[in-house]
Amino acid sequence: MSEPVNDERRVLLARSAIAAAAMVTASVGAVIATPKPMTPDQAGHTDLKNVVPEKFGNWELDARGSVALVSPEAARSLERLYSDTLSRTYMNDRGERVMLSIAYGAVQSRELQIHKPEVCYVSQGFELIHMQKGEIGSPVGSIPTMRLVARMGPRTEPITYWIRSGDEVVRGWFEQNRARISSGLRGQIPDGLLFRVSTIGVDREQAFRLQEAFIAQFLDAIEPAKHRMFVGSRAEVRRQS
Repeated sequence: MSEPVNDERRVLLARSAIAAAAMVTASVGAVIATPKPMTPDQAGHTDLKNVVPEKFGNWELDARGSVALVSPEAARSLERLYSDTLSRTYMNDRGERVMLSIAYGAVQSRELQIHKPEVCYVSQGFELIHMQKGEIGSPVGSIPTMRLVARMGPRTEPITYWIRSGDEVVRGWFEQNRARISSGLRGQIPDGLLFRVSTIGVDREQAFRLQEAFIAQFLDAIEPAKHRMFVGSRAEVRRQS
């Protein structure tokens, strides 16, 4: 006949059972709560070269190629940070040129989140002489943008860009990190995309108008199903219209 369990042993057994249950619950909770990166398929990403047309509106690919400046160090950094990149120069029927640069990153963690052009240009030796948040009109509605002017020697380069982090369009450090943390609280590590256009010239207002027209024609030429790649949830504007 087994020895009766005394009160003290009952308490110890109960505490052990509770501790074991808590450990299992914590382990399961950690697995559930750990943010998981989206795959390119989940994010709706397709190879950029297969999505971005070589000709649209009154723009076509410039046979002379891009005139952007990228150092070997920057090129290696791009390869580490981004899953897919595309750089092209387009020319319109008036001979005006716009440089387009798009970079896609499948994982927007703190270490691998997309680098902002205002940081990258300065690291390349440019002086940043203008930076301002704004919005531009487009076929998918208003898009928040950052406008910069960078200068190095005789080269002055007005720039318009935005970053898509998950489904949000963001500009600058604060908005970018807010979107990343918001996705983390939902259990996801978002993907991201940098969309940047620039021109060479000292007349910034004329350059920004040209860039806005270029972006509008670009988005109008993109298949609506692919708009999310570039502008996140703002793509729904056109689908619902």
